[in-house]
Amino acid sequence: MQLPDQRLVLKAVTNGQAGRDLAAAIFEGDGAAVRTLLTNDPALRSTHVPPVSYPDFAPDGQYGDLLTFAVGRCDRAMVDTLLDLGVPAEGAVPGSALDLAVRLNDLALAERLLAAGAKPDPAPGSSIVPMLTAGREGNPEAARLLLRHKADPNWRDASHTGILQSVVDMDSMQVAEALIEAGADPWALSAGGALPARGIFEPLRLRSAGEDAARARLIARLQKPGVPWPPPDAATVRTMLREGRWPPPGSGLPPAPAELLVGLGGVRH
Repeated sequence: MQLPDQRLVLKAVTNGQAGRDLAAAIFEGDGAAVRTLLTNDPALRSTHVPPVSYPDFAPDGQYGDLLTFAVGRCDRAMVDTLLDLGVPAEGAVPGSALDLAVRLNDLALAERLLAAGAKPDPAPGSSIVPMLTAGREGNPEAARLLLRHKADPNWRDASHTGILQSVVDMDSMQVAEALIEAGADPWALSAGGALPARGIFEPLRLRSAGEDAARARLIARLQKPGVPWPPPDAATVRTMLREGRWPPPGSGLPPAPAELLVGLGGVRH
Protein backbone atom coordinates (compact mmCIF):
# COMPACT_ATOMS: atom_id res chain seq x y z
CA MET A 1 0.00 0.00 0.00
CA GLN A 2 1.42 3.37 -1.01
CA LEU A 3 0.88 6.04 1.61
CA PRO A 4 1.05 9.77 0.81
CA ASP A 5 4.70 10.52 0.12
CA GLN A 6 5.87 13.81 1.61
CA ARG A 7 8.38 14.52 -1.15
CA LEU A 8 5.85 13.92 -3.93
CA VAL A 9 3.02 15.70 -2.13
CA LEU A 10 5.07 18.86 -1.61
CA LYS A 11 5.77 19.00 -5.35
CA ALA A 12 2.07 19.07 -6.22
CA VAL A 13 0.11 20.51 -3.32
CA THR A 14 -2.04 23.63 -3.83
CA ASN A 15 -1.86 27.06 -2.13
CA GLY A 16 1.77 27.80 -2.94
CA GLN A 17 4.47 28.01 -0.31
CA ALA A 18 1.94 28.34 2.51
CA GLY A 19 0.28 25.10 1.38
CA ARG A 20 3.65 23.37 1.23
CA ASP A 21 4.53 24.63 4.71
CA LEU A 22 1.22 23.36 6.07
CA ALA A 23 1.53 19.95 4.45
CA ALA A 24 5.11 19.63 5.67
CA ALA A 25 4.03 20.47 9.23
CA ILE A 26 1.41 17.69 9.10
CA PHE A 27 3.94 15.15 7.82
CA GLU A 28 6.31 16.20 10.60
CA GLY A 29 3.60 15.99 13.28
CA ASP A 30 4.06 19.66 14.21
CA GLY A 31 0.63 20.48 15.63
CA ALA A 32 1.67 23.93 16.83
CA ALA A 33 2.78 24.99 13.34
CA VAL A 34 -0.41 23.59 11.81
CA ARG A 35 -2.51 25.52 14.30
CA THR A 36 -0.63 28.76 13.60
CA LEU A 37 -0.84 28.41 9.81
CA LEU A 38 -4.55 27.58 9.75
CA THR A 39 -5.46 30.20 12.33
CA ASN A 40 -3.66 32.90 10.36
CA ASP A 41 -5.08 31.77 7.01
CA PRO A 42 -8.22 29.59 7.20
CA ALA A 43 -8.28 29.40 3.38
CA LEU A 44 -5.42 26.92 3.67
CA ARG A 45 -7.98 24.32 4.75
CA SER A 46 -8.44 23.60 1.03
CA THR A 47 -4.82 22.53 0.55
CA HIS A 48 -4.64 19.27 -1.41
CA VAL A 49 -3.02 17.43 -4.28
CA PRO A 50 -5.33 17.92 -7.28
CA PRO A 51 -6.55 14.55 -8.58
CA VAL A 52 -5.68 13.72 -12.18
CA SER A 53 -7.71 11.84 -14.76
CA TYR A 54 -6.75 9.39 -17.47
CA PRO A 55 -4.70 9.61 -19.67
CA ASP A 56 -2.68 11.59 -17.12
CA PHE A 57 -1.46 9.87 -13.98
CA ALA A 58 0.14 10.79 -10.69
CA PRO A 59 3.15 8.98 -9.21
CA ASP A 60 2.32 6.51 -6.46
CA GLY A 61 2.08 8.43 -3.20
CA GLN A 62 1.21 11.79 -4.78
CA TYR A 63 -2.36 12.21 -3.58
CA GLY A 64 -4.59 13.39 -0.77
CA ASP A 65 -5.51 16.38 1.33
CA LEU A 66 -4.71 17.59 4.83
CA LEU A 67 -6.67 14.89 6.63
CA THR A 68 -5.33 12.20 4.29
CA PHE A 69 -1.76 13.19 5.15
CA ALA A 70 -2.56 12.90 8.87
CA VAL A 71 -4.38 9.57 8.44
CA GLY A 72 -1.42 8.21 6.48
CA ARG A 73 0.74 8.84 9.56
CA CYS A 74 -1.95 7.29 11.84
CA ASP A 75 -1.72 10.63 13.68
CA ARG A 76 -4.98 10.83 15.60
CA ALA A 77 -3.95 13.97 17.46
CA MET A 78 -3.31 15.72 14.15
CA VAL A 79 -6.67 14.59 12.77
CA ASP A 80 -8.33 16.08 15.85
CA THR A 81 -6.35 19.31 15.44
CA LEU A 82 -7.38 19.67 11.81
CA LEU A 83 -11.04 18.98 12.54
CA ASP A 84 -10.99 21.39 15.50
CA LEU A 85 -9.57 24.07 13.16
CA GLY A 86 -12.47 23.68 10.75
CA VAL A 87 -11.04 21.35 8.11
CA PRO A 88 -14.15 19.58 6.74
CA ALA A 89 -14.25 15.88 7.61
CA GLU A 90 -15.11 15.08 4.00
CA GLY A 91 -11.84 16.69 2.97
CA ALA A 92 -10.77 18.75 -0.01
CA VAL A 93 -10.57 15.45 -1.94
CA PRO A 94 -13.90 13.95 -0.86
CA GLY A 95 -13.55 10.56 0.77
CA SER A 96 -9.76 10.34 0.51
CA ALA A 97 -9.03 10.38 4.25
CA LEU A 98 -11.87 8.00 5.13
CA ASP A 99 -10.87 5.59 2.37
CA LEU A 100 -7.27 5.53 3.58
CA ALA A 101 -8.39 4.88 7.16
CA VAL A 102 -10.35 1.86 5.88
CA ARG A 103 -7.34 0.66 3.85
CA LEU A 104 -5.17 0.92 6.96
CA ASN A 105 -7.85 -0.82 9.07
CA ASP A 106 -7.69 2.13 11.48
CA LEU A 107 -11.37 1.99 12.36
CA ALA A 108 -10.99 4.40 15.27
CA LEU A 109 -9.82 7.08 12.83
CA ALA A 110 -12.55 6.11 10.37
CA GLU A 111 -15.13 6.44 13.15
CA ARG A 112 -13.74 9.86 14.09
CA LEU A 113 -14.06 11.10 10.51
CA LEU A 114 -17.56 9.69 10.07
CA ALA A 115 -18.73 11.16 13.38
CA ALA A 116 -17.37 14.55 12.26
CA GLY A 117 -19.33 14.43 9.01
CA ALA A 118 -17.38 12.39 6.44
CA LYS A 119 -19.76 10.77 3.97
CA PRO A 120 -19.70 6.95 3.90
CA ASP A 121 -20.80 6.88 0.24
CA PRO A 122 -18.74 8.40 -2.58
CA ALA A 123 -19.25 11.93 -3.84
CA PRO A 124 -20.95 12.11 -7.26
CA GLY A 125 -18.44 11.24 -9.95
CA SER A 126 -15.79 10.18 -7.46
CA SER A 127 -13.79 7.00 -7.90
CA ILE A 128 -13.11 6.83 -4.15
CA VAL A 129 -15.55 4.27 -2.70
CA PRO A 130 -14.76 3.28 0.92
CA MET A 131 -17.12 0.28 0.80
CA LEU A 132 -15.23 -1.10 -2.19
CA THR A 133 -12.04 -0.69 -0.20
CA ALA A 134 -13.62 -2.66 2.66
CA GLY A 135 -14.47 -5.38 0.15
CA ARG A 136 -11.02 -5.36 -1.42
CA GLU A 137 -9.45 -5.67 2.04
CA GLY A 138 -11.97 -8.33 3.13
CA ASN A 139 -12.90 -6.22 6.14
CA PRO A 140 -16.49 -6.76 7.35
CA GLU A 141 -15.90 -4.64 10.45
CA ALA A 142 -15.11 -1.64 8.26
CA ALA A 143 -18.17 -2.39 6.13
CA ARG A 144 -20.41 -2.50 9.20
CA LEU A 145 -18.92 0.76 10.47
CA LEU A 146 -19.78 2.45 7.16
CA LEU A 147 -23.26 0.93 7.24
CA ARG A 148 -23.84 2.15 10.80
CA HIS A 149 -23.11 5.62 9.47
CA LYS A 150 -25.80 5.21 6.78
CA ALA A 151 -23.82 3.94 3.80
CA ASP A 152 -26.35 2.87 1.17
CA PRO A 153 -26.19 -0.95 0.84
CA ASN A 154 -27.83 -0.64 -2.59
CA TRP A 155 -25.57 2.16 -3.92
CA ARG A 156 -24.88 1.96 -7.67
CA ASP A 157 -22.05 3.43 -9.71
CA ALA A 158 -22.35 5.27 -13.01
CA SER A 159 -22.59 1.98 -14.93
CA HIS A 160 -25.52 0.94 -12.69
CA THR A 161 -23.45 -1.76 -11.02
CA GLY A 162 -24.55 -2.28 -7.43
CA ILE A 163 -22.06 -2.13 -4.60
CA LEU A 164 -23.02 -5.68 -3.59
CA GLN A 165 -22.24 -6.96 -7.10
CA SER A 166 -18.82 -5.31 -6.99
CA VAL A 167 -18.05 -6.78 -3.57
CA VAL A 168 -19.17 -10.25 -4.69
CA ASP A 169 -16.96 -9.93 -7.77
CA MET A 170 -14.07 -9.45 -5.32
CA ASP A 171 -15.02 -12.77 -3.63
CA SER A 172 -15.49 -10.81 -0.41
CA MET A 173 -18.26 -12.90 1.15
CA GLN A 174 -18.09 -11.46 4.67
CA VAL A 175 -18.53 -7.91 3.39
CA ALA A 176 -21.30 -9.16 1.07
CA GLU A 177 -22.99 -10.69 4.10
CA ALA A 178 -22.77 -7.38 5.97
CA LEU A 179 -24.34 -5.57 3.01
CA ILE A 180 -27.16 -8.11 2.68
CA GLU A 181 -27.86 -7.95 6.43
CA ALA A 182 -28.17 -4.16 6.00
CA GLY A 183 -30.66 -4.48 3.13
CA ALA A 184 -28.65 -5.03 -0.05
CA ASP A 185 -30.69 -7.09 -2.52
CA PRO A 186 -28.75 -10.11 -3.84
CA TRP A 187 -31.30 -10.44 -6.66
CA ALA A 188 -31.04 -6.86 -7.92
CA LEU A 189 -29.65 -6.80 -11.47
CA SER A 190 -26.48 -4.91 -12.23
CA ALA A 191 -24.90 -3.85 -15.52
CA GLY A 192 -24.93 -6.61 -18.14
CA GLY A 193 -27.59 -8.61 -16.30
CA ALA A 194 -25.26 -9.74 -13.50
CA LEU A 195 -26.82 -11.04 -10.29
CA PRO A 196 -24.97 -10.95 -6.96
CA ALA A 197 -26.75 -14.20 -6.09
CA ARG A 198 -25.05 -15.90 -9.04
CA GLY A 199 -21.62 -14.74 -7.92
CA ILE A 200 -22.26 -16.08 -4.43
CA PHE A 201 -23.40 -19.45 -5.85
CA GLU A 202 -20.51 -19.99 -8.27
CA PRO A 203 -17.63 -22.17 -7.03
CA LEU A 204 -15.01 -19.92 -5.53
CA ARG A 205 -11.53 -20.25 -4.09
CA LEU A 206 -11.91 -17.99 -1.08
CA ARG A 207 -9.15 -16.54 1.04
CA SER A 208 -10.12 -17.87 4.48
CA ALA A 209 -12.35 -20.18 6.46
CA GLY A 210 -14.32 -17.10 7.53
CA GLU A 211 -15.07 -16.28 3.89
CA ASP A 212 -16.13 -19.88 3.21
CA ALA A 213 -18.43 -19.85 6.23
CA ALA A 214 -20.00 -16.55 5.17
CA ARG A 215 -20.63 -17.94 1.66
CA ALA A 216 -22.31 -21.03 3.13
CA ARG A 217 -24.60 -18.86 5.25
CA LEU A 218 -25.47 -16.71 2.24
CA ILE A 219 -26.30 -19.70 0.05
CA ALA A 220 -28.64 -21.05 2.74
CA ARG A 221 -30.26 -17.62 2.96
CA LEU A 222 -30.71 -17.25 -0.79
CA GLN A 223 -32.49 -20.55 -1.42
CA LYS A 224 -36.19 -19.82 -1.07
CA PRO A 225 -39.34 -21.29 -2.61
CA GLY A 226 -40.10 -19.74 -5.98
CA VAL A 227 -36.68 -18.23 -6.70
CA PRO A 228 -34.59 -19.77 -9.49
CA TRP A 229 -31.83 -22.02 -8.22
CA PRO A 230 -29.07 -22.03 -9.18
CA PRO A 231 -29.31 -18.33 -9.96
CA PRO A 232 -29.04 -17.73 -13.73
CA ASP A 233 -25.87 -16.31 -15.21
CA ALA A 234 -25.82 -12.90 -16.90
CA ALA A 235 -26.28 -14.26 -20.43
CA THR A 236 -29.37 -16.22 -19.35
CA VAL A 237 -30.79 -13.18 -17.58
CA ARG A 238 -30.33 -11.08 -20.72
CA THR A 239 -32.21 -13.70 -22.76
CA MET A 240 -35.00 -13.82 -20.18
CA LEU A 241 -35.25 -10.03 -20.26
CA ARG A 242 -35.52 -9.95 -24.04
CA GLU A 243 -38.26 -12.58 -23.87
CA GLY A 244 -40.12 -10.85 -21.06
CA ARG A 245 -39.50 -13.71 -18.60
CA TRP A 246 -37.57 -11.74 -15.96
CA PRO A 247 -38.32 -11.71 -13.12
CA PRO A 248 -39.78 -15.24 -13.10
CA PRO A 249 -43.51 -15.21 -12.27
CA GLY A 250 -44.19 -15.87 -8.60
CA SER A 251 -40.58 -15.39 -7.58
CA GLY A 252 -41.14 -12.07 -5.85
CA LEU A 253 -37.82 -10.87 -7.30
CA PRO A 254 -37.39 -7.20 -8.21
CA PRO A 255 -37.76 -6.09 -11.84
CA ALA A 256 -34.75 -4.82 -13.74
CA PRO A 257 -34.04 -1.15 -13.01
CA ALA A 258 -35.48 0.98 -15.80
CA GLU A 259 -32.06 2.40 -16.66
CA LEU A 260 -30.77 -1.10 -17.47
CA LEU A 261 -33.63 -2.21 -19.72
CA VAL A 262 -32.58 -0.40 -22.89
CA GLY A 263 -29.02 -1.69 -22.77
CA LEU A 264 -30.12 -5.22 -21.92
CA GLY A 265 -32.92 -5.38 -24.49
CA GLY A 266 -35.53 -6.03 -21.83
CA VAL A 267 -39.28 -5.73 -22.29
CA ARG A 268 -40.94 -3.07 -20.20
CA HIS A 269 -43.97 -4.22 -18.26
